Amino acid sequence: MQTTLLVEDASFFEKAIVKKLHEVGRHQIMVARNYEEAENCLNLPIGEPDLALVDLTLPDAPDGEIVDLCDQFKIPTIVFTSRFDAKTRSKMLEKGVIDYVLKDSPGSLNYVAELIRKLAQNPKIGILILDDSGVERDAISRIVSKHLYKVYQAASTDEALQTLKDHKDIKLVLADYFMPDKDGFAFLKAVRRVHDPEKVGVIGMSSFANSDNRVRFLKYGAADFVDKNCSPEELLLRVSQNLDYIYRIEELNNMAMQDALTGLYNRRFLLDEVTKAIKKWQASENNKHWLALMDLDSFKGINDTLGHDFGDAVLTSFAQHLKKLSKGNDVVARLGGDEFCVVFCDRSEEEVVEALQGLLDSIQTSPVRHDGEEHLMRTSIGIAELEPGQFGEALKVADHRLYTAKRTGRGQLVATG
Repeated sequence: MQTTLLVEDASFFEKAIVKKLHEVGRHQIMVARNYEEAENCLNLPIGEPDLALVDLTLPDAPDGEIVDLCDQFKIPTIVFTSRFDAKTRSKMLEKGVIDYVLKDSPGSLNYVAELIRKLAQNPKIGILILDDSGVERDAISRIVSKHLYKVYQAASTDEALQTLKDHKDIKLVLADYFMPDKDGFAFLKAVRRVHDPEKVGVIGMSSFANSDNRVRFLKYGAADFVDKNCSPEELLLRVSQNLDYIYRIEELNNMAMQDALTGLYNRRFLLDEVTKAIKKWQASENNKHWLALMDLDSFKGINDTLGHDFGDAVLTSFAQHLKKLSKGNDVVARLGGDEFCVVFCDRSEEEVVEALQGLLDSIQTSPVRHDGEEHLMRTSIGIAELEPGQFGEALKVADHRLYTAKRTGRGQLVATG
């Protein structure tokens, strides 16, 4: 479990900070009100914290000694203090603290909380530094690493493109645009042929102020541009803001492609994305791709007699059963209402039929319970072979077989005819 060392001598701030830490998922908190208590916490045999949030001016350590103590234990540290003077701030940043934040407004506590939330996610995020100078790469990497990102380096455009190909966790590239051979412009053009700006962001960097080059870089698809001589804080803020943009777009795309009730993919995803993806799918010998279309039997009656809340519970339960059928590249989607679809990738017909027959059996022994009521689900299923470029045709065939299943008794699977 993630553990935070909070060193704060003011009880008001202590309570406010603890509440915020809980809000961002930091529930294991060691609280110390002075240097001695902090030292005792760090010497406990229960394990060291992975993050420290400290005030600088403590009753028994008024000059920021607490930062040196955290450094001894190699704990990433955020300074959160009312004390502001440029010399102290510069000194603390030189010592490698993650950030130096003033307690000057309610927004500062929100900033600290958001920073801590991001620090928990940052080790999963790759940042690529592209610069022909090893000294520059190392200097930028040290700054970026302070926020715990996974940092990669490349000395050339070709090396950067290969690194992007090899490491799918890279979300942002900091690219120098003055390089020998293929410069930053060549890199940017090559990246944009493969990666959309919403998937991989690029921040241009240079030590030379030239507005024309900055404009060109932005026009070629860069998300931002910074001066290499900017402060580490500015660079880290630019990195964070650009990542926020990428993840916000990703969140919106997911919302547009997912069914809000069940969490499954929706019709749009199925028709837009799966029809493209299937062209690249490979099938093993004797295996094929399959489309199974199904809807719940007598679902309108459930809504009419038991209510829409119960109907939602039925749909959610059925979606969970469908998720258990999928593996690999399989796709499970809710098309709307009580209609669902499963795309099976690289399966034999026998395997697909067996899986779907298992679904029919399992829902017969898994009643949905909601508000004291109980209901057994039933579904009818039609399946069809799915070939590249024939998604619409497969959907029509599966739909025909689905209604054959309904006309001939419901609660069954039809694979032919």
